[in-house]
Amino acid sequence: MTSQLTEKLTSLPPLPKRFGDDGGKFYKYYDELADELDEDMVTSLKSQLDGILIFAGLFAGVNSAFLAFTLPQMSADPADDTNALLFQIAQGANGTITSPADLPSASFSPPAGALPINILFSMSLTLALLASFLAVLGQQWLVYYRRRSGGGAEYQRWEQLRRYLAAKRWRLELVLDDMLPSVLQIALVVFCVAFILYLGTLNNVLCYTIAAPLCIAGILILAMAIFAAWDRWCPFKSPLSHVVEPVLQPFMGILGRMLAFPASFIVMALRWLVHIYRSGSAPFEFVVVVKGKYKHKTLSIRCWGVTIGGIQGPPSTRRASFG
Repeated sequence: MTSQLTEKLTSLPPLPKRFGDDGGKFYKYYDELADELDEDMVTSLKSQLDGILIFAGLFAGVNSAFLAFTLPQMSADPADDTNALLFQIAQGANGTITSPADLPSASFSPPAGALPINILFSMSLTLALLASFLAVLGQQWLVYYRRRSGGGAEYQRWEQLRRYLAAKRWRLELVLDDMLPSVLQIALVVFCVAFILYLGTLNNVLCYTIAAPLCIAGILILAMAIFAAWDRWCPFKSPLSHVVEPVLQPFMGILGRMLAFPASFIVMALRWLVHIYRSGSAPFEFVVVVKGKYKHKTLSIRCWGVTIGGIQGPPSTRRASFG
């Protein structure tokens, strides 16, 4: 966020004896900063909601197209009864249909995988419509947030402060920036599962061909969320990373201690290998003593002559401590 204040202070201005005797400069800076904070929050949230509305509309259309194929599988096709009756008429009196119970619709049962597939597709469509409705509702919230009632300048400042504190207290940014996109992402995951199950009813090869890249994409998204939860400055932030972060928090210290020694040891080994390639000196024993939290660990490796502490020595045993 960039500040809109244009004046630069070159020296400390004289302090007024009473609050408000500065010619209105304090209120001027306060109003500009408050408007900048509100505009930054509203603009970022509105762009997020616009993107959600566009994607939810396209996603709901694709989902409805698949439901148009899968929902008819849950009920009997009237054309089957019509074809059976026409076939009996063509045979004359040799038909087997003597009552409504003999019609194909009377003994109809949906395929085994039709029910879970339609449940998942319907759930995905419901979540997408819910996300789009919440996005429209969120835009109305932002309109009401920016709306100001009448009154003087002082009353409007108090009103803006109350609205801003209320937005923080009721987690407006959390709801619109994390929870709302999470609903749409869950809908997308449910749709992918239903799509794979639907392809499995058609052909196993086709199912596995589509499932493989979807699983790889899911693993990559989960890995990026873990990286974002691990490193607070990682740019791969998403609502999923905010969910993963409290889960990984207890293990971060343990993993950091576990990875500290292997990482430093690999770097040392790579430096030695580079030196071996360049110099080709005589070998010697190098012992690394690592001070652990509970006990000392000793590693002994066979390496070639390197400079340790600025001394190039013959084949011998050198000892270094890393704690």
